[in-house]
Parts: sequence; C-alpha cells; structure tokens
Amino acid sequence: MVASAAIGSVGVVAGTVRLLPWVLDPGVPLLVAAPFARGLAAVTLEAAILLGWPVGWAVACFRSVEIGEARVLVSLGEAPLFTVSKLAPQGVILAVVLAAVGLVYGGDANAPGRVATELIAQARTSCRAARRTSTYSIPFTGLTWLCAPDRPPRLVGWSPGGLTGTVMTAAEARIAGDFRALELGDAHVFVPGSPPIALHARTLSLRGLAPWARASTLPAALRAAMVAIGAWASASIAAYCVLQHAARTRLGAIALGASGPLGALALLRFIERADVGAPALVALPLAASVCSFACSAVLRALRCLRWRRPTASK
Repeated sequence: MVASAAIGSVGVVAGTVRLLPWVLDPGVPLLVAAPFARGLAAVTLEAAILLGWPVGWAVACFRSVEIGEARVLVSLGEAPLFTVSKLAPQGVILAVVLAAVGLVYGGDANAPGRVATELIAQARTSCRAARRTSTYSIPFTGLTWLCAPDRPPRLVGWSPGGLTGTVMTAAEARIAGDFRALELGDAHVFVPGSPPIALHARTLSLRGLAPWARASTLPAALRAAMVAIGAWASASIAAYCVLQHAARTRLGAIALGASGPLGALALLRFIERADVGAPALVALPLAASVCSFACSAVLRALRCLRWRRPTASK
C-alpha cells in the first residue's frame, strides 16, 4: 500500500499539471474538467496499483529476510511458496480493485466520444447558469458554447471532416464513441461559397467522419482482467524470488518487483499501438512472469560475478 501510495502521488502530480491549464482557463468551466479528471485518476490509480503491488510485496519479503523472520519460518518447515500463498487474501482485494479501476479506464479509452459528450453536457449546464455574456470552450472538440443570460445556450464550431470552412451551430450535440459520427439538435449549417448556403435541420447526423481521437479496440473487461492477473503473477514471483535470496539489497528487491509490471505495460502499449487484437492480451501475465524471472536471474548472475572476482584476483 505504501508503494502504491508513493507511485500514485507522483501520478497525481503529473495529472494535476496536465489538468491545470483547463482549471485556470476562464473559458473552460470547472465542471467540464470532471470527465477528463476521472480518466486521469483511473489511469493514475491503475499504474500505482500495478507497479506498487509487486514492489510492495518484494520489499516486504526482503524486510522479512533482512530481520531473519524468513529464516525462522524455513527452519520451522514453512516453504517460501507457502509463505507467498498466505498473501492471497490481500492479493484478492488488490486484484479486484485493480480490475475495477482498469474497467473504468478501459471503458473511457474504448469510447472517447462518450467522454467528449459528457464534456459538452457539463459545459452546457455551466452555460445555462451564466449571469453575463460569455463563451465556454470544450476541450478536444473545437466546439464552444455561446452563453447569454436571456437566451438558451448555443453551440458553435467548425464542421469536422472534409467540410472545410463550414460553420455549424446547434442547441445540443452528441458525439459517437469512436468519434466517427456527430449528431446535432436544432442545427444551423453555413457553407461558404458563391452563393453561400444556409441550412437548418431539427436533427442533423454527420457520419463517416475522420476520427478526432483514437479509440482503443481492446475489450475493457478482458484488458482489466489480464492486467490484474499480470500484477498478481509479478507480485507472487517477486515475493518468492526475494524469499529465495535472489535480491540481496532493497534496491534489488524494488527492481525485481518493478520488472514484471514494466514488462506488462510495455507489451500493453505495443498491443494498443500495433492494433494486433484482443487475443494478444492473454500474453500480458506471461510477459509479466517472464520479466520477473529474468530479473531474478540477472540479480543472481550479478551476485555470482561479485563472488568470483576476489577469487580470480588471488
């Protein structure tokens, strides 16, 4: 928990720095930042648990070895594997929390247009409460609410896609989850030209647009489950290897605990960028386990080299 809190605090600072320009911008209502802040909080908490959980178990086991508690347990006939198995209740809780957080983040990543629609709705609510003429910008969308105390809010912006120079206004808007469609209510469209064209529609749907943002194609539930399993596998392997004296220093224990999650995150990033499909997610726990065992082997090899050097010098 301490490791997760430490890593999470770093993520909070980074997320705050990213969110601060919106909070300080008078043209962006404070409520508009809420959906984006939720996404930042979810990804920060996911990274904190994914990395902090294995590091915490590795450091705790190293402390047990350092004070001699692990040696006493071994002398009483308790195998390191059984010692690690006693951490299962804590692991269940952490896995459930990590999966729940990953489900929230994965849901938003799969449908960024839904988050943008929430931004539009939050800004409209703030616009209704405006006591003077003002404008509220909506991040990511290029749309702006025109607010006046004696008039209903009006949304205005440039048309997306290939309609270059076309200006649209509407009373409300909904963006498809993949950003490829836009639905406007009480829409007015102004197309420049000779002569210019002005259109009005009670409901206007624009489909087949170039996406304004990339949506994740990975199933949120499968992603959350594989991340949680990968974290548990890394934590268990790291704890076992530390009890087997793979790490002789606290820094080595931290490296051993972090290797699995970092390997899983690297593979997850590759899967998302390469768009290789959901079945590749099954490899996440395997990648985490391989990286943990590899780090353990490296630490043991380094220790053997240090032991051999004095002998060679004699």
